[in-house]
Amino acid sequence: MTMVELAVGWLASHLWSRGQADPAEPAVEEQLRGLAGLVQAKLEDDPALASLQREAAGSPTPSAGTRRRIVQALEDAVWTDPHFGEALAATVQRLGPVIPRPAD
Repeated sequence: MTMVELAVGWLASHLWSRGQADPAEPAVEEQLRGLAGLVQAKLEDDPALASLQREAAGSPTPSAGTRRRIVQALEDAVWTDPHFGEALAATVQRLGPVIPRPAD
């Protein structure tokens, strides 16, 4: 699983867990909010992010197509913006030891 795929998995699980009775522990939740904010700031007008957010409101998991589109959008963003890529990598590194790897 690539860095971007990990980030998308964690982002999706964060979006789907909002409002649940058993949130992640506060330090992990803060890191997940940071990841969501980083992605939101970079992809704010991207239809893939809008689809992911829309699906989080109405279905139990993202569709395969939406997951592919958001992975591609983030890969493109990492490719074209090295500073964003560094920030995403740092966020994934901070999350790695404290949160389970998302399911594929």
